[in-house]
Amino acid sequence: MGSPHLRQVFERIELSLQRDSLPVVVFDLDSTLFSTAPRNLRILREFVALHAQRFPGVREAAHEVGVEHLGWDLREDLRGRGLRDPQALFALRTFWSDRFFSDDYLLADTPVPGAVEFVEACHERGALVYYLTGRHVGGMELGTVRALTQHGFPFWHGRCVLHLKPSIEMNDRAFKDDALADIRSYQGQVVATFENEPGNANMFASAFPAALHFWLTTIHSPDADAPGTGLIETSDFVLP
Repeated sequence: MGSPHLRQVFERIELSLQRDSLPVVVFDLDSTLFSTAPRNLRILREFVALHAQRFPGVREAAHEVGVEHLGWDLREDLRGRGLRDPQALFALRTFWSDRFFSDDYLLADTPVPGAVEFVEACHERGALVYYLTGRHVGGMELGTVRALTQHGFPFWHGRCVLHLKPSIEMNDRAFKDDALADIRSYQGQVVATFENEPGNANMFASAFPAALHFWLTTIHSPDADAPGTGLIETSDFVLP
């Protein structure tokens, strides 16, 4: 069950509209609105099917692995199940990278529980839905649009923005600065943000101190910053 603070987002949207200000709700995608575990599992199964003979330990380590067993890094998931072959782990990393950051595999992702309904509710109440993601143009934009629309997230209905990295090589700091400037350019009121990476959630809290800032306790990078004290924790978007 999600945080009781989720309903406060609706109240903030209505209050912003009463003040003739455009309410803006910012949503990250990977591990926030979408679970990437099914994408990782599809890639792992393909790797096993293609390379099990070359790396015999892979099939044993990946045996009976399900989405519930996958975390931030497939290599660590398999190390935890006994795979130690450095060549196999290197090959897995390359195989994974070539597929994870591509259009075709994005449709394997599944929405976090309650995500579609919550985003739709924000949009129906008059908020501008701002999808902000480190996915890049030139390899992930088509799959991202298809995933959003096929799962029922608002997109083609106005008041929806999709902000991707202009290129995969763009520096993360520069991308974040560009994103904050773009969000401010709408001259509205950021009422809430949703992120799985504590560092990014902290950044939003600093940039938009009057908003509600939610930290999705799904998965995040192993070297992530500590979450700030003002962040609201939730594991999903299911309204209490």
